[in-house]
Amino acid sequence: MSTGTKRAGIAATRAERAVAEALDLVDAGGLEALTMRQLADRMGLHLPAIYRLFDGKDALIDEMAEAILAGAVAKLPAEDGDWKGRVRSMAAGLRTALLAHRDGARIVGGNYAAKRSNLTFVDSLLGGLLASGLPRKRAIWATSAVFCYVLGETLEEQGATGDEVEVLKGVLGARKYVHLEAGPVESMLDFEERFQFGLELLLAGIDAWAGRPQSRARIPSRR
Repeated sequence: MSTGTKRAGIAATRAERAVAEALDLVDAGGLEALTMRQLADRMGLHLPAIYRLFDGKDALIDEMAEAILAGAVAKLPAEDGDWKGRVRSMAAGLRTALLAHRDGARIVGGNYAAKRSNLTFVDSLLGGLLASGLPRKRAIWATSAVFCYVLGETLEEQGATGDEVEVLKGVLGARKYVHLEAGPVESMLDFEERFQFGLELLLAGIDAWAGRPQSRARIPSRR
């Protein structure tokens, strides 16, 4: 093994450890707690050594997002004939991967890097939605809709502090929001059931669009 190859391997291993340590810092104190200096201190390194691994905090967060998405990739379902089952499984796997780390949805949602785990997951999701019968362009849009739905729902779930129901009840006591006051307001914060319900709405909509003749399946234009 050449000296250059050995050094590259050491750097890759150190970068993997840095990503794991960074995720641990976020799990303990939230994304705001993560700084390059704190990461260096945690690893027993000088700050310049961290910057040799990552150009900056944004590059570090890109790698953290990639590590989180690797958890979803590890649970990708087999490609069988049940496209709805595949998409359900992928959406659930993504949600589980995001929830595995504090602020996981914020980390992945701010990531636009075209990296392996990211592209592998999206490619597999697109494959499942193409199997629905949607034409390719609309399948790509549907892929974005499902991915962003999971991100948004998980982002709100991870942002919940636990006292939202009481806060809502206090606000609704002002008698200005007749439909919300009719309740049950607690159902708004039942994240598990509302996630499943929303996902089924998406799947039903995709199914309906896939079954419509292209001459009729027109997206309303904005005026």
